[in-house]
Amino acid sequence: MKDSDNVVSLQGVYKERREAKRASSLPASVTAVRDKAQALLAEQAKLLFAKVDDSLFAMAEKAHGQDEQDGLFQALRLLRVERRKVVERFADNIGQAFHVRETSADEKDDPYSADNLSLVHNDDLEQLVAVDTMVASAKRDFAEPLTEISLRLNTLLSVKIYDKNNPVGPDAICDAFVEACRPLEMHVRARLTLLKKFEQHVMANLGNVYDHCNDLLVEHGVLPSLKQQRRAARQQRPVPQGPTPQSPGAQGGQPSGSTQATYSSAGSTPASGHGLVPLGSGVAPMPAHDLLSHLGALQSHLPNSYEGGEIQLLNINSLLQQRLVDVRQSASLTKMDSDIIKLVEMLFSFILEDRNLAEPIKTQLGRLQLPLLKVAIADKSFFSKGGHPARKLLNELADAATGWQAKDRYESDPLFKKTSEVVARVLSEFDQDINIFSTLLESFREFILRERKRAEKLERRIVDEADGKAKTQAARARVAAVMDALMAERDLPPVVSEWLEKVWSNMLFLTCIKEGTDSESWSRDVRTARDLVWSVHAPMPDSRKQLLGLLPTLQERLKAGVEAVSLNTFDARRMFTGLKEVYRERFALAQRITEERSRKARDEVREEVRSKQAEAVTSQVERPAAERAIPEDTAAEQVQRAEPVVELPQMEELEQVVAEAELAVEASGDVEALPENDLHWQQTFRLAQGSWFELKRGDEEQFRCRLAAVIKDIDQFIFVNRNGAKVAEFTRIELAHALRNAQLMPLDDGMLFERALQSVIGTVRKSRGEMS
Repeated sequence: MKDSDNVVSLQGVYKERREAKRASSLPASVTAVRDKAQALLAEQAKLLFAKVDDSLFAMAEKAHGQDEQDGLFQALRLLRVERRKVVERFADNIGQAFHVRETSADEKDDPYSADNLSLVHNDDLEQLVAVDTMVASAKRDFAEPLTEISLRLNTLLSVKIYDKNNPVGPDAICDAFVEACRPLEMHVRARLTLLKKFEQHVMANLGNVYDHCNDLLVEHGVLPSLKQQRRAARQQRPVPQGPTPQSPGAQGGQPSGSTQATYSSAGSTPASGHGLVPLGSGVAPMPAHDLLSHLGALQSHLPNSYEGGEIQLLNINSLLQQRLVDVRQSASLTKMDSDIIKLVEMLFSFILEDRNLAEPIKTQLGRLQLPLLKVAIADKSFFSKGGHPARKLLNELADAATGWQAKDRYESDPLFKKTSEVVARVLSEFDQDINIFSTLLESFREFILRERKRAEKLERRIVDEADGKAKTQAARARVAAVMDALMAERDLPPVVSEWLEKVWSNMLFLTCIKEGTDSESWSRDVRTARDLVWSVHAPMPDSRKQLLGLLPTLQERLKAGVEAVSLNTFDARRMFTGLKEVYRERFALAQRITEERSRKARDEVREEVRSKQAEAVTSQVERPAAERAIPEDTAAEQVQRAEPVVELPQMEELEQVVAEAELAVEASGDVEALPENDLHWQQTFRLAQGSWFELKRGDEEQFRCRLAAVIKDIDQFIFVNRNGAKVAEFTRIELAHALRNAQLMPLDDGMLFERALQSVIGTVRKSRGEMS
């Protein structure tokens, strides 16, 4: 074992050589800053894991479901095992960030490309927003020391240093930590908690890191008087005059003069001297409140209507460029604000192409692009908070209009008028108070509730009518199946057939409608029908005793049936009299058979005595005598045998007959059957009540319909329009063929905002995959 102490890790040797080579390519002062930053950040990362451990344990104990709790405990165990490796990867990534590469021309020219869209870098949207939020906060809170580090590193490295590629900037530090955690497969709540603790214990303490880094650079003689020079420049900077009242910038929404001065004197500007310039070009980023002010001014000048009724997606950057030129200012946008603008543009691009909505509705919803952009910039939880009132209002407007179709003079349609009214109020009343969205949401929901109540009344009548018709059809099929099973191939007395057809089939029908085939009443009534048939077919006299015990209760059940079906008194008396006559004949038959059997027994005894006395009689004489006695003694039994004996089905068999009758109803129709594994056949079992579809019928215009009900008794699907009127009905097999032939196409399910967001993320990821 002692030899192991002399073993040298080749991996460690190679790592040390690699680090030495990297260090040798950096100036000594930069290497010192790198080592210091690595040490400080690694120490802070170790502290955050202790805090994460406690938080995850508390979250797991309060988890709502077993899966969530298991996921959190699994993440807790994983972090305990992997924390050392994560810290090492984090520190190593910080070191690698000091080898700054030259930014490509594409990255400079297109800061809004999908590859640069930081809001959609990772798998979970909430994580994406969390990362960009902490980066933006750190840049705001530590802007001055961060700028000093950038300027000092700029004199030491061959690559121009700015916020984005600063090796100790918030972007680089966040990227380093996210990459260090990427190999960990954790529950999304655990990952978000880890990022939150990283923000609290690392990003919030970057001021200490930046102070140490600046002090080290000053000790190495790198721009030691930079802080004093920057302070003097700020004190001597003149404040230029704002635009004249006659200029476009004098309108509402103009930023303050001091902010304008910052824009104008921050560095290089466009050739005209004003407008929107790229980030990192020397012009300070626009503060959020000024950006919101400019967007508010643009919002107030949106047209009330559009030529041809179609709205075009707004190019926010172009509008801001023109706005800044009008107010004679220059400014850049923060990376996060640029990403939010791009993301909102992509969201509304999806909304304006959504096939769920009619064009006039899309035109109205498209006018909300600027207001919702203002919400997203002011409230960073807009993308991650599903219950945000602005999102809920957009979703509610879209959901209410899913089945709406534009007809002649649609402008007077109540839903379109209400939607237009809500959008107009957002544009005219929303500044920065999001409570307007909650107020409008409540008002719109009250309107929709009134509209739906009217439609639901008509829809309820249609569904009830279809349901009643289906239950009647199914009940008749089940009763007929029971009667066929009991009466088929049996020569029943006419009065018994009349009882079954005139009384008991109606009794079974009423029971099936009221209580169903799973009820005790149904089983009792089916047993009564079976007992009635058995009572006139049971072999006699063997069943005489059982029949005598059955008849009193059978008579009571038959009387109850007569009352239930309201049979008139004359027919009831006649049918009971006829039934009694049948039973009288049955018992008389039993009596004759009993007497004949007794006589036969006596004759057999006499014959036996006679045979013993006549020993001389040959066997040839005895045989004809015996043959003559048999037909003479069993005449009544031959009457019994003349009746066809068909065994009655048991109750279990009758239940099976009813079940098969249900299947026969389901499979009825002339449509070609489909195999069980057919995708469209299987899809019919997954359709949710309330889902919307687009229906085509020949060359007719397409129209929208909603699945109002599935009539289970006959597997029938009822479709209605927005007003609750029935527009189509299909059996299951017909529905499968309609889906297969694209006659009926389901519309996208889910809330509009969430569908748009998922589409945008998918598009960006696909774009990133193609570029890589």
